[in-house]
Amino acid sequence: MIVCLCKAVGSKTIERLIDEGARSVACIGKACGAGTDCGGCRGTLDDMLDEAAERGRSRRLALYVDATAAAE
Repeated sequence: MIVCLCKAVGSKTIERLIDEGARSVACIGKACGAGTDCGGCRGTLDDMLDEAAERGRSRRLALYVDATAAAE
C-alpha cells in the first residue's frame, strides 16, 4: 500500500525503517522523503509508529516517556 503519494513510498518501506530504528515522522522523512512534501501522510506515519510501539517493535513510547520526565 502506498503511504506517501508525493514520494511514492509504500508501507513496507515505512515498516522497515521503523524496524531499523526510525522513531519519529521526521526520522522517516529524512530516510525516504515521506511526509516532507504536502504532509497528507504524516498522520498515517504517526499511526504506524504508534502501532509499532504497541507491538514492541520500537521504543517510541519509552523515548517519549524519558523525554517528558527529563523536561519536568
